[in-house]
Amino acid sequence: IKDPSNLMTSINTNKGYQGLPHPCVEAKKKTQQGLPGFLPDFRYRYFTEDVPFGLLVSKGIAELAHVKTPAIDTVIDWGQSKLGRQYLTATDDGLTLQGATDLDKSRAPQRYGFHDLHSYMVAHKYA
Repeated sequence: IKDPSNLMTSINTNKGYQGLPHPCVEAKKKTQQGLPGFLPDFRYRYFTEDVPFGLLVSKGIAELAHVKTPAIDTVIDWGQSKLGRQYLTATDDGLTLQGATDLDKSRAPQRYGFHDLHSYMVAHKYA
C-alpha cells in the first residue's frame, strides 16, 4: 500500500488489487448524454463468494456471541437481493440467519449445526 492515508487510497494503491477488474455489464438504459451506462455484474465472484463465504461467517459468529451487526446485516440484505438468495430473515429483533432458506449455500457456522459460541470455539480448538 503506497498511500495508507484513507480507505480509498489504501485500496487504490494496494499492489494486491492491481490488475483485478471490477466486472460490469452494460445497462439497459443509456446515460443522459446518450452513452452506454454500466452496472456491476452481480454474478461475479465478489458477490457470489464474498457474501456467503465471508460476510455470513462473520454474521454467524456474531449471532453465536449475541452481538448485533447492523452494518453487516445491511450489506448482506442488499447482497441477497442482488443474488436472488435468502440468507437473512426478518424478526422483531432485526435480521437473523435463523430460518433463511439459502443458509446451506454459505459457510455460516449455523449451517454446520453450531448454535452456541462455546461449542463452536471448542470444535475449532479456540477454547
